Amino acid sequence: MLSLVLFAELTGVTDLRPQDTEEDPYYYTFKVQCTSCRETHSNWVSFNRFEQHEIPGSRGEANFVWKCKLCQKTHSASIIAGPHVYEADEKRKGKKVIEIDCRGLEFVDFKADGEWEAKGTESSTAFTGIELADGEWYDYDEKAGDEVSIKEINWEFNPVNPRPFLQARVGTELVIRLKWGQTEYKGKLESIDSYMNVLLRDTEEFIDGKNTGTLGLVLIRCNNILWMGSADSVEMTDLGLR
Repeated sequence: MLSLVLFAELTGVTDLRPQDTEEDPYYYTFKVQCTSCRETHSNWVSFNRFEQHEIPGSRGEANFVWKCKLCQKTHSASIIAGPHVYEADEKRKGKKVIEIDCRGLEFVDFKADGEWEAKGTESSTAFTGIELADGEWYDYDEKAGDEVSIKEINWEFNPVNPRPFLQARVGTELVIRLKWGQTEYKGKLESIDSYMNVLLRDTEEFIDGKNTGTLGLVLIRCNNILWMGSADSVEMTDLGLR
């Protein structure tokens, strides 16, 4: 999982956020990299947090489904939290705008296309249609009688610590994909240790989407794991019957 973090200097405005509603969604624009072959897609890709697309080989869905041109593997990503507001005093530490569940891919760059909104710090004047693609924005707050601005804009991608996610799911079913062989395991999370090694109970093995049998209790070392997620969001199917 990744978080998109914003750093910016806000003068006279606060509560900066994308204009993002189901009726008028914001399209988040990224450069994407395959974590299997490390190929970075040359074009920008965009998606919103409301649309869902089918993931080939399962009945699961995601906001973004992508097939790597080099290794031909299909990966996905979904926005699971946000967008959060960026307040005027958060420049030093930055602020998570959104959190993304990435499966087999990473985002390596962000372009702030689309419109944002904020409000006056003192006047609460609503500012809409803010464009940040040029890296800065200026306007005038008539109620406050002063100029307002957003500048020194920077974006970072930070990994989200998966341990709280996993610890909260002990006793529930997970799906784990390994880094090779299109191999996945579905089972009940028994425990997780300080090194992020995962112990599954009542484990089923899937290769290329096909169920190859039940293995029971399985220990999976963290350095073999490509991604993992709740089984209720990924339904395994037999590709031979799809």
